[in-house]
Amino acid sequence: MAKIITGAFPEKEDVQTAKRDKPIPSYVLHISLTFSDPLIWRRVQVPGSISLATLHHVIQSSMGWSDSHVHQFLVGKISYAPTLGSGAIKENERYDERNYKLQDLEEGMQFMFAYLYDAGDIWEHEIRLEEVVILEEELPKPVLLSGKQACPPETMSDIHEYQSLLASREDRSSSGYRKLSELTGSSSFDPDFFDLDSARLRLQGLK
Repeated sequence: MAKIITGAFPEKEDVQTAKRDKPIPSYVLHISLTFSDPLIWRRVQVPGSISLATLHHVIQSSMGWSDSHVHQFLVGKISYAPTLGSGAIKENERYDERNYKLQDLEEGMQFMFAYLYDAGDIWEHEIRLEEVVILEEELPKPVLLSGKQACPPETMSDIHEYQSLLASREDRSSSGYRKLSELTGSSSFDPDFFDLDSARLRLQGLK
């Protein structure tokens, strides 16, 4: 006769309770604009409980974009994007950015993490997971820690056009200088200046 082994096994409810009681991590993310030189970057700390949809707004506020173009995330090998409620994009419904929290994507974030903004030539952002922070209490909201360089005007096609115009800005008589002034709305635009305080205020305004 087979020996029956008995023991104290946790009830399913106990396992779920333990999972809920596990501290929710926060993540320090380094977000940089691919191919920018000098590198345009922001460093943020975000709660693991936020969705990719919320991270989208964090990036927009931190970088200085105006959220006027389409976007998507690449995490691991999967693309996440907002759904438009149309049957024509059923392939995206399974990976609606609103339904995925960062804490559930941690493994993929360490493998591949990118944010693509604009449907044209695309402003591509590399997101690097720098640190996983375990706190006794969950981080209440995203925090902008630091950053460098001004955000390019998003009416440009891509980072390459932006840097080409920057190269010509020393010549005030050049067409590149005039175009850069028109797109930035200022003849004294400083690509090296990042207004950290203003960016933090934008981020604080997120709900």
